[in-house]
Amino acid sequence: MLKLVLTVSLLSIFLLACFPPVPGSREYKPISEWEKYAYGKADRNVFPNDVRADVHKYDSLRAAWPGIILKCEPVKNDSGITLNLLIEHHYYDWIEDFGAQHERIFLSPRGEGLFKTKWEIKPDTDLEKARNSVGDMAIVYGLPIGLEDSVVVLGAFYIREIDKQWFATDILDYGRPDEPVWELRVP
Repeated sequence: MLKLVLTVSLLSIFLLACFPPVPGSREYKPISEWEKYAYGKADRNVFPNDVRADVHKYDSLRAAWPGIILKCEPVKNDSGITLNLLIEHHYYDWIEDFGAQHERIFLSPRGEGLFKTKWEIKPDTDLEKARNSVGDMAIVYGLPIGLEDSVVVLGAFYIREIDKQWFATDILDYGRPDEPVWELRVP
């Protein structure tokens, strides 16, 4: 019996190594139960410019905004560490693509400017690693709580960080879902 299990396991490893996953696409999949809950409650069709135009209209809206972390400032406080994040919003079609390319997420090079948020982290978090998150993608789930010099402040209740190796901004160019313009960019 053990010989059969080992043979099947080795055959499975061989087949996976020889035949890459089937190319295709799927709707974005949250990675945790918390994110799954936040994703399910979030309105992904309200954008930073909507909030800039009338912040009070959207102050109870649960938003999900993807973007690229431009600045990460750790601040120590009594309860631990707060990361003050400055993020550049990018449009996202909420599709994960699996093909010959390494990247799985194709953010548009366009978006609706900057937004800020705070991320409470554990006191024992490696601050150097946190500082190195600049350039990574973040999906911030939260409530718009105000404006600071026309930069929307989003009160985050969940943030997913995605390493820069898993996304690209130079493959597809698109805007809001109601805009019909899509362009495939060939580098």
